[in-house]
Amino acid sequence: MTIVSPGGVLFGLASALSFGVGDFAGGLASRRASGLAVAALGQLVGTVLLAAYVLLARPDLPDAGSLSIGAAAGLSGAVGVAALYVAMAAGAMGLVASVSGAGAVTVPLLVSVFLLHQSVHPLQAVGVACAAAAILAASGASRGSGSRRALWLALLAALGFGFWYALLDRAAAGSGPWALFTSRLSGSSLLLVVAAIRGGLATLRTSWRLAVLSGLADVGGNALYVGARALLALGLAAALSGIYPLFTMVLARVLLRERLPRLGLAGVAFALIAIVLISAG
Repeated sequence: MTIVSPGGVLFGLASALSFGVGDFAGGLASRRASGLAVAALGQLVGTVLLAAYVLLARPDLPDAGSLSIGAAAGLSGAVGVAALYVAMAAGAMGLVASVSGAGAVTVPLLVSVFLLHQSVHPLQAVGVACAAAAILAASGASRGSGSRRALWLALLAALGFGFWYALLDRAAAGSGPWALFTSRLSGSSLLLVVAAIRGGLATLRTSWRLAVLSGLADVGGNALYVGARALLALGLAAALSGIYPLFTMVLARVLLRERLPRLGLAGVAFALIAIVLISAG
């Protein structure tokens, strides 16, 4: 009989809460400022913290190929986080976070099947079906041009995050800390340049605290996930951490009085089931 560590479960749930708070803070900041600028500052916070860790821990420097893959992952992740925040500024936060989260775990699975020819657990196949159902339900619940745009951006965020996971997994084979650092460095650099060119950085005057909170919460979520992974099996740790959209939805409901139609709630439910099944499988 497998004994599940209560401490590991707490770490996993705390990781989900931290990720959920980060997404909510970033989405709320993007309703007051440029989503690109919010994403850039949040990613910059993560870059600084990871740089400090690399300097203190001094992990072995991997080969140039691993560093390049890490940088490519960062560019993909930058697209994902920027699309997510812009989508949250235009649509329902809970629904956007759920669709992007379900898609993000589906993309690496599809890459492993069609490109790496790896097998799929039956639970993961059901999870993919649930992810598709979540997207269909979200599409039906999205009325108006703003909501439709938010859904398309959520799907773009899912692709960005999905390829970030897939590429980072390859880069981490050389060195996990260096993979994360190069990923954040390239992602934050891209977002800062684009935000500066588009004049979005000036909009952060009233919302920079929320943007910083989003970055801190994201790094905190990663750190707590590492703690959960040290005490739990990979599938369980990932499944617990993956329910973060639920916390984003609760915060939006409590603090913003955001309501979802029944079809939207169904989309959130399907998305959460998809995340858990794909991660646990």
